[in-house]
Amino acid sequence: MEGNPSEIALVENLLRQDLTSVEEAEALQRLKDEQQYTDEQLSGVIGKARTTISDIMLINRLPVEIRDECRGDHKISKSALIEIARKKQARGMQTAYEKHKEKAKKAAEGRTKREKAPQTAEDVIKWLSRAAGNLGAVDASAWTEEEKSALNQTLLNLQETIQSLLNPPA
Repeated sequence: MEGNPSEIALVENLLRQDLTSVEEAEALQRLKDEQQYTDEQLSGVIGKARTTISDIMLINRLPVEIRDECRGDHKISKSALIEIARKKQARGMQTAYEKHKEKAKKAAEGRTKREKAPQTAEDVIKWLSRAAGNLGAVDASAWTEEEKSALNQTLLNLQETIQSLLNPPA
């Protein structure tokens, strides 16, 4: 391939989706600095909207301690990190991050305590009805294409599971 090796490497990594949000933000900043790009030029190179690029690069504002902790963590969402990075001061970012971690920890504990696989057909129907209600309340208008694609893949996997449940292999 022809072109700038830094650009090619970053685009390949973005396409493979193996970067965490922090790694992606740092790589975009590094490319922007090395090539002296504006956000608009970087947007053209990467193929994402300028506002998306700007939002992702907000993550670089996070204190080093938070970035270091999140660098290898695929569990914390990009949108959560962006919201935390929008705080005006490092102390506010740290507080918001700690609250996010605590909320995620409680949610995980709640799931492990409460979630038992539904056993009867009636239990499964109730469980799926609640899930459908929760899905119906989701507003995906602010989601990135990557997030929408991940949801689509998850729903396709769920559809396959449902089909195999209803029509088990002989």
